Amino acid sequence: MINQLEIPMYLEEALPEIAIELKTGKTNNAYEVMKSLIDFMYKNITMHNFKIVKRCFKLVDKLYNKGDRVVKNVIENVFVFSFTRMFLNYPDEKQQLLAIMPIT
Repeated sequence: MINQLEIPMYLEEALPEIAIELKTGKTNNAYEVMKSLIDFMYKNITMHNFKIVKRCFKLVDKLYNKGDRVVKNVIENVFVFSFTRMFLNYPDEKQQLLAIMPIT
């Protein structure tokens, strides 16, 4: 199981492009790390870089499936909650986002 302290390493290993955002936050707090991931995704949505956004979705899906209870809570309370904002802020991209979002 992946615990909250392993999230930054897991993300950096699977998605090297996020390293700058994670170092900028300089925290291992799982909630702050998830916020950095969301900000990274928003930035890539605005640039229409949906390949990276899709990779982010897959990573979060894996984290959720392999994570301990704290990791699952962070994803449920921060990441899933951000969908409302994501869809409101990017209405033109909503269909593309729904198409690449994992079912789980």
